[in-house]
Amino acid sequence: MARPVIIMSITDVEPMGSGGAREGRATYKQFPLETGVPGTALEFSWNSYDTGYATPRHKHAFDQFRYALDGDRQIKDGYLKPGECGFYPEGVSYGPQLQKMPSTGLGLQFQGPEGIPYETHAELQAARKRLTAKGGIFANGIYTQILPNGRKINKDGHAACWEEAAGQKFRYPPPRFASPIVMKGDNARWVMDRKLAGVEHKHLGTFGERRSAARLMRLAPGARIPAHRSEDAEIFYLIDGSITYDGKTWLGGKTADRGTYMFIPHGGAEVKEIGTETGGTFFILSLPLVADIEMELKGERQVA
Repeated sequence: MARPVIIMSITDVEPMGSGGAREGRATYKQFPLETGVPGTALEFSWNSYDTGYATPRHKHAFDQFRYALDGDRQIKDGYLKPGECGFYPEGVSYGPQLQKMPSTGLGLQFQGPEGIPYETHAELQAARKRLTAKGGIFANGIYTQILPNGRKINKDGHAACWEEAAGQKFRYPPPRFASPIVMKGDNARWVMDRKLAGVEHKHLGTFGERRSAARLMRLAPGARIPAHRSEDAEIFYLIDGSITYDGKTWLGGKTADRGTYMFIPHGGAEVKEIGTETGGTFFILSLPLVADIEMELKGERQVA
């Protein structure tokens, strides 16, 4: 049975503090996102970073998209201005980051092609509390532990939390890219949809073996996207204008109290007609990886 489409206003999402392994204050509004595929977690959120938020130069064991909404995201080797989208691949170093101004944006973190399990923010926050209770110290993005023999161990704060949460030694996958990729959306062209009147697309980029992609879609006033069934998972976020869906009007925006989130599951979810009287613009992330991983898991079970 196909999973239902999720649509909700950002006003219905409670904010939470960062509470992670970084310095300074960040606030997240995390949206519900259940892939339905065992061991395949994704996290999508609206993020706000205060002046003073900082991270050291580091890398991830997962893939990440970021889209800047307001205020520069001041990251060396991955600096984003409003309207720009960044892809930060697993195993690729970037940073440091030091926010000298507030910044807001959208972010997706998800399992990379190496297949290393993705640990969620909630799991990492619980791990940090356990490590702190054991006497460890987090400072400037680094976790420090004094062993019983007096030897000091320093490691990246995120890596320390991941090891505590996953119960295994952290490893970085080999990089598939030389550096993060910054997509300058303002410089890309809008291209008319070949089938739908009043619909335009601005493709930003497709990356990696799993073909994860970012784009913008713009609907003119009166445009319609007919009801259809999904093949791959997609995240839609309405950043401007308004739409009608399932008998309700949904508002676009870029703030903590204005914006609409949609998660379209893979595998035949029934997407109802999307219409607009005012016009609207979506930021969209396409995620074939969910269906790919499900197919691979089924194949492994059949072989077993």
